[in-house]
Amino acid sequence: MRSVRKERNVIKERSERFSTVPFWKTSITLAVLLLAGSILNPVESKLWGVMKENLTPASIHSLQSQTSEGLVLATLGGFRSIIADIQWLQTMNSWEKQEKEKTIGGIQFTVGLDPRPTFFWLNGGRMLAYDMRHWDADLFENFEERRKEEIRLANMAIDFLKLAIQYHPETVSFPIEIANIYLNRLGNLELAAEYYHKAYTEYDDSPYYVGRLYALILAQMGEYSKAYDFLTQLYRELPSGDIYANKPIVLSRIRALEKKINLPREKRFRPQ
Repeated sequence: MRSVRKERNVIKERSERFSTVPFWKTSITLAVLLLAGSILNPVESKLWGVMKENLTPASIHSLQSQTSEGLVLATLGGFRSIIADIQWLQTMNSWEKQEKEKTIGGIQFTVGLDPRPTFFWLNGGRMLAYDMRHWDADLFENFEERRKEEIRLANMAIDFLKLAIQYHPETVSFPIEIANIYLNRLGNLELAAEYYHKAYTEYDDSPYYVGRLYALILAQMGEYSKAYDFLTQLYRELPSGDIYANKPIVLSRIRALEKKINLPREKRFRPQ
């Protein structure tokens, strides 16, 4: 719910800024918004028709050809972000009502209007992976069908977040979120490890804990030597004065792995 309040505060702040604009500018603004609405409504309806046939994040790729997005964005101009915010609030309304298909369509339509805000992507992915699996009361008594739907939604979220990476290749949150879904929703240790490793090694601002998670998953998969090699290298690179680096924890895991692989005492890691 914090994310919902955040978006609403953004709308409120923008509304307050508009209240100080001269009357003639306000009139022009309203005219443009009305024009934008007249264009947005049929576009949204057309998109919704497409979504109902094939509700997958891949449909976002065809937004320009299927919904005349270029015309919409050209017409909206500087109001693009405001219209996207309004669409997001409509999506939140569908989310609160637990209307799955409308929420999915709204998420996709919002990022199609304005793919720049990362919270559209992150929150949308989390709704898909974690929220919607609870919305089908009819599936609660059927474990197999419920699990099948959970897997479908988790994979949809992953595809959606992979698309987000194309728009935000510098944002480490997306590969981390994908790794979290692979780990927590799909139980796929191999792919979770792959994305944690990608997040830690390819992004300069990746949190330290991501490296520790990667090594922990390697150990869970029985790849003790690989986890050991990674952690010993990680320990050397971690700053000693940063509490978030948690070097003592890393060292303790190194020692535990040395016992697992029966490493002779003389060959054990010597921190400097």
